[in-house]
Amino acid sequence: MKPSILSIEKWRIVSVIFVILVGGLLTDAWLISIAFSLFGYIVWMYYKTYQFYTWVINGTGQNNVPDSDGIWDKINYQVLQDKNKSSSRKKRMNALLKRSQSILKGFPYAAIVLNQNNEVDWSNSKSVLLNIVKNDRGQCINNLIRSPKLYKLLNANEDGSEIEIESPKDSSIQLLLKIITIGANSKLLIARDITQRNKTLEMRKSFISNASHELRTPLTVISGYLEMIKEDKNLPKSLSTPIDTAYEQTKRMQNIIEDLLTLSRLESTDDIQDISTSINMEKVINHVCQDLNQVVTVEINTDEVIVGVETEVISLCANLIQNAIFYTPKGTKIIVRWYANGGNKLCLDIQDFGKGIPNKHLAHLTQRFYRADKGRSKEQGGTGLGLAIVSHIAQRHNAVLTIDSKVGSGSTFKVCFLVNN
Repeated sequence: MKPSILSIEKWRIVSVIFVILVGGLLTDAWLISIAFSLFGYIVWMYYKTYQFYTWVINGTGQNNVPDSDGIWDKINYQVLQDKNKSSSRKKRMNALLKRSQSILKGFPYAAIVLNQNNEVDWSNSKSVLLNIVKNDRGQCINNLIRSPKLYKLLNANEDGSEIEIESPKDSSIQLLLKIITIGANSKLLIARDITQRNKTLEMRKSFISNASHELRTPLTVISGYLEMIKEDKNLPKSLSTPIDTAYEQTKRMQNIIEDLLTLSRLESTDDIQDISTSINMEKVINHVCQDLNQVVTVEINTDEVIVGVETEVISLCANLIQNAIFYTPKGTKIIVRWYANGGNKLCLDIQDFGKGIPNKHLAHLTQRFYRADKGRSKEQGGTGLGLAIVSHIAQRHNAVLTIDSKVGSGSTFKVCFLVNN
C-alpha cells in the first residue's frame, strides 16, 4: 500500500528532528546541529524547487517529470492534470472557433467580429461589401468606414440595433448594418445588401401613390353622381338601398385613397425642420374632440408645447381618438391626457375602456390594413391605415408610439415626444 502524502512529510520532519538530536547528543553543539540539519533540508527543498522550475520551463512534459514523492509528487501530478485539462479545453475551443468561422464564412452576409475597442478581429469574404479585407485585421472599424451612423451604432450599446448606409465600395449599394453582442468583449457586425429590397419598396410606394392619384378623380365623379341619384325624389324604392350601399362604399374607398396618399407623402419626406412650428397641444386636442359624439374626457396637465408640423399632429390625434371610438361600444368612456413624463418627454395618452386587444395583435397594429377585429372593422368602415399613419407621424416627430392593452379592461395608446430643455 502506497504511503500517504501526509505520512511521507511527517517522516521527513521526524528524520530532520532525529538528525538534530543525534548530532546534538554526540557533539553537545545543539545550535550547530540544528543549523546543519535545517541547512541540509533547505538545500534539498531548493533542489526539488529547481527541478520543478526546470520541468515547468521545458513545457511540463509527461516523459520528463521530476522523480519525487510526497508533496512534490502531488504538485507534479496536479500540474500535469491541469495541463491535460487545459489542452482538452483548448482543443474544444479551437474546434468551436473553426466551426464558428466555417459558419460565418458560409454566411450570405458580410460578418465582422469586433473587439472591445471596435477593432477588426476577423471578417469573412463577403466583407468586401464594406471594403474590408483580411489585411485590415487590428484596424479600428471607424477608421475603415467613415460614417456618423456607424459611429452612433457602435456607441449605442444596444444589441440588435440597425442602420442603413451606402456601401463604402459602391455608393449605389445600400447596406443594412446590425450589431449583435457575442461576448463580454466582442461584437458581431453584420452587413446585408438591401439595394433590391429598397428598390422594390420604392416601386411599391410609387405604384400606390400613382394608383391612388389616378383613382381619386373617377371616384369623386362616381360619388357625385351617386349622391345626385340618391337625392332624386323619383328614385324607385327598389333602388334606394343599392344606391345607398354603393354611395357608402364609394365614400369608404375615397377615405382609403386619401389615407394612402397621406402615407405616401409621409414616407417621401423625412425632414420636417423647414415646416415645423410650435404647437399648442391643448388647442389641438380640444379642436379634435369638440365635434365627437362620444364621451371624451380631456385632461391637460401641462402647458408645454412641442415643435412639429401642426397638420400632421392634428392627424395623429384625430386618428388615435377615432380609433378608440371605432373599436369601443357606443357610450364607452374615453380619456385623452396630455402631460409631462420625466424631464424631456411630453406624452399624449388615449385610453378607452372597451374590450381590449389580445397580445398577439399588438405588435402588428401599425401595419397597413391589419385588423385585430376584422368583423367590427368592416362594420365601422375603418380604412385600416389610421395607426400606420400615426406611427409614421410619430417617427417624423422624434416620438415613440406604445400600445398597452388588456382583454376586458381596455387599451391605452401613448405617444411620447422628446423635447429639448
